Amino acid sequence: MINPTLRRSIPINTWSTEEIRQLRQLAVAGASLDTICVTLRRTRSAIRNKATMHGISLKRCGESLSSVLSAHEHVA
Repeated sequence: MINPTLRRSIPINTWSTEEIRQLRQLAVAGASLDTICVTLRRTRSAIRNKATMHGISLKRCGESLSSVLSAHEHVA
């Protein structure tokens, strides 16, 4: 049985509100998934899971802004 006094009150992998804010900013800016991983020091899986939990889209991560804009121009 685990001694209750030895348990951590906060798990080591808990995300801070600042990290979630950074994740949102990086995703909106179109940073690559690898860049986000390095910046936040998290695995690709952790980034994807947290983004899903908070409704953060990673679809444009890694795309350049010019390619996104030109794709919208062709659609219109």
